[in-house]
Amino acid sequence: MVTKAGGQKLKREMSGFGGMVITLTNLSPSIGVFVAVPVVIQQSGSFAIVACALAVLLGLVVAGVYAELGSAIPHAGGDYVLIGLTLGPTARFANLSTGLVGLPVALALSGLGISDFLKVVWPGVPVVPTALVCIVIVTVLGALSVRLNAWITGAFLVLEILAMIATAALGAGHWRRDLADVVLHPVMAGPAGALQATPLLAMGVAGAAALYALNGYGGAVSFGEEVVGARSKMIWMIYGALVLGAATIIPPVIGVIVGARDLARLSASATPLQDFLLEAGGPWVAGVISVSVALAIFNAMIAIALIGGRVLYSAARENAWTPRLNRTFRRVHARFGSPWAATLAIGAGGLLLCLLPLPVLVMINGSFVSISYGLLAAGVIAGRRSGVTSRSQARMPLHPIGPAIVILVAAGLVAAGLADRGAGRIGLLIALGVMAAGALYYQLVLRRSGLWAHHDPEEEEDAAPTPAVELIPEPGLP
Repeated sequence: MVTKAGGQKLKREMSGFGGMVITLTNLSPSIGVFVAVPVVIQQSGSFAIVACALAVLLGLVVAGVYAELGSAIPHAGGDYVLIGLTLGPTARFANLSTGLVGLPVALALSGLGISDFLKVVWPGVPVVPTALVCIVIVTVLGALSVRLNAWITGAFLVLEILAMIATAALGAGHWRRDLADVVLHPVMAGPAGALQATPLLAMGVAGAAALYALNGYGGAVSFGEEVVGARSKMIWMIYGALVLGAATIIPPVIGVIVGARDLARLSASATPLQDFLLEAGGPWVAGVISVSVALAIFNAMIAIALIGGRVLYSAARENAWTPRLNRTFRRVHARFGSPWAATLAIGAGGLLLCLLPLPVLVMINGSFVSISYGLLAAGVIAGRRSGVTSRSQARMPLHPIGPAIVILVAAGLVAAGLADRGAGRIGLLIALGVMAAGALYYQLVLRRSGLWAHHDPEEEEDAAPTPAVELIPEPGLP
C-alpha cells in the first residue's frame, strides 16, 4: 500500500551545495584517514594505498547507482527506500536494519576515535566518556535546522581539509620509498615483526574497511525532501562528494606509507597515524593536526546524526513500529523543520554502542557497506525493468555492466570477511544477523499486521511538470 504525503513535513530550504557539503562531511575524510585507514594498515600494511584507490574506482560506479535511484526517488529514507521500491519490502527492511544499527555504530566509532587524537595533547583523556559527551552534543545539534547545520559543517570542513593537506605534506617531506614499489609489492608486519608480502586474504578483508573509509557520498539521497530541485541536483551532490572525498583522502594515505620510517612497525602499531605524525612532525605539529582531526571527526558526527534521524523518521512515517513509537519518531520541530525525536533516538543508540571494540565497529560498518552496495546495484537493474527509475534525471552509464561489477565485488568482500577468523568474520556475521532480523521483522510482524505502507512524498510545488508514471506495486506486498 502507498500513502500520499500528509501531516508534518520536512522543510525544503537547502541548496544543492549545502547538501553536498553535509554529504562530504558525512563521508568525512578525517574519519576515513584517521579512523578507518589505520585498521586497513593494520590488516594489510602498504596495500592500504591500493585498497583505497580500488574503493574510489568502485565508488565511481556505485555513485552512478545512487544518482539514478536518488534522482528517481527523492526520499528522506535513503538507501532502504531505494532498495525497497526496487527489490521489495523484505529487502527494504533488511537494509533498514543496517541503517538503524550502522548509523549509531558510526557515531560510536567516530566518538571513540576522537580520544585517540586528543591523547597527543591530553594523554589522560578518558576514551568512553569523551565519546559519550561528543555524541550528546552532536545529537542536540542534529536536531536543529538542517540549513544551520550545513553552515556549521561547512566551517569545520575547511579545517578538516587543511589537516589532510598537512598530513600529506608531512609524508611528501619525508619521502623514504618508491611509490610504485609499495603499490606493486605490498608488505606488512609478519608474526615475528619483520616485513612480509601482504597475503591475498588480508587484502580482501582490508577492502571492506577501505570501502567504509570512502563511504558516505550516498548520504545525499537522505536529503531528497529538503534540497530545492533535488531531482536535478542529486547527481552532482553525490559525485561531487565522492570526488572531493577521494582527492582529500588518497594523498594523506600515500604520504603516511611512503614517509613512515619503518613499515613493519607502522602496520603493527595500535595507532599508526598518530605514530607517523609524531615521527614526521614532532610533538607540536602532531598536536595541532591531531586536534584539527578531532574537531573534524566531531563535525562528521553531526552529519551522521542528521542522516540517521531522517532514516528513523522516514520509517516511522510509514508505520514501521508500534503506534506510540511511530507518533514519537515522526515528530518534526515546528521551528527548525527537523525530525528531532528520531535524531535523539539515533544518538541514544550511539551511546550504547560505545562499549564495543573499535576494530569490530569498523568491520561491522564495512560489512554493512559491502552488502548495501550489492543490494543497491541489484535495485537499479530491477528499477530499470519495472519502470521505478523512469523519472530519474541521472541515468547511470555502463548499465547493466556497472551494477554487475558492484554485485561481484560485494560478493567477493563478503566471502573474504567470512574467511577471516578475526574482526572481519565477527563484523560480517553481526551484519548478516542484523539484516536477517530486519527481514524477519517485516515477514512475521509488519506483513501480518497490514499497518505498514510506503509513504510517497509530494513533489516540489515549483518543480517542472513531468509525465505521470504509473506506480509499480512493490513485490511481496499483501
